[in-house]
Amino acid sequence: MFESILPLNEGFAGPQTVEQAFYALAEQTLRESTDCRIRVYDGEARRDELIDQAYEQPRLDNESLVAFMQRLTGKQRFSLVINNLEQVSPQLAADFGRFIRSFFEFRGMPIGGVEQAAFCGNYAGTAFGIHEGFEHAFLCHLGPGVKDFYCWTREEYLALAGGRAPTFADAGAYEALLKTGKLFVLKPGDVLYLPASVYHIGRQDQYSVSVALPFYTYPLTRFLARRVIPDLSEQSLPFDQEGISALQPFGSRNPLLLPLGQLLDDTLRRWSDAALPEYLGYHWHRLVSNGGWELPRAISAQVREERPLHEPLALAIGQRIRLRAPFRISQQAALDCAVGQRRVFAAARSVVLDDPDGSHAAWLEQLNNHDALQVLTEQQRTVGQALSRTGCLEVF
Repeated sequence: MFESILPLNEGFAGPQTVEQAFYALAEQTLRESTDCRIRVYDGEARRDELIDQAYEQPRLDNESLVAFMQRLTGKQRFSLVINNLEQVSPQLAADFGRFIRSFFEFRGMPIGGVEQAAFCGNYAGTAFGIHEGFEHAFLCHLGPGVKDFYCWTREEYLALAGGRAPTFADAGAYEALLKTGKLFVLKPGDVLYLPASVYHIGRQDQYSVSVALPFYTYPLTRFLARRVIPDLSEQSLPFDQEGISALQPFGSRNPLLLPLGQLLDDTLRRWSDAALPEYLGYHWHRLVSNGGWELPRAISAQVREERPLHEPLALAIGQRIRLRAPFRISQQAALDCAVGQRRVFAAARSVVLDDPDGSHAAWLEQLNNHDALQVLTEQQRTVGQALSRTGCLEVF
């Protein structure tokens, strides 16, 4: 556990920031354009019938989130879980983006990115029961209350519970298990690093908000099988003759081995020469340019398809521009563009710039300091305007 490392008293996102992100989801277009979703629990009972009401029911004047949720559920104790907060709150994306960036520089970035999942409430136990964490994660406690967090190694839990299934509050072994868990008392500003396969549960008497940051370190075999091969197959293996293949010789031997083996060999050779580097280039640069946050499903489903670009900023020489946090500039020369051009990614979008002498690379990289950078030349103005179409720049 890292005590008091989140600068909550210095403007860092706090419980109110998470609450405002939840209120923002009352706007239906925001729900439709993001992956952000909520779950409402009464004890350990999931109350999906309350989700639409949570979005649509108006708040009373000066009503706190606690009072709103108590009115919604009809209970004193509740749990509200919000996924993909990074897609709906610029401050949460920026503040926790700085936090995970420091981890990336120390340990590296996960292939699937990072998500923000908020746990809000005054619940007597996490609604999932004592359960296993399948990814490495940070649990960032924002307060205002204190959270008791119990942990067991997989070996400890298996020995005590007799299996990997979660243990819920109505189980006879629940209270006995709690007495054996390692207890961490999380105060506002504390962060707990939770390795994968650790069983855990959070409990709190007073209302508080925590933000979990799971690191999606998918096995490369899973990424290859579920993402890369299906996507590349769809792009580069078109069906001919309306899906009709040639008739194969009838006999006891296997007539499919030779043609399919040759097709597989030719396809893999073709992929490794061009399609695979291009596909992985798009995936990696989009992930980096999004600050390491998980790519929205609208992008990850077709990683090479461009999202609509914004109107360019009307920049003038002498103005100062800044890259919006948590976004990054990630670039590669001649990636799905001509020699003498470079594809520049920011905020999970990309633009192609003419750069025959490679002079843009260093200036673009300076923006990754997130300092205000003055536009000094016509060339910089043109590049800045093109880059602004990704939505990543602001005039400072």
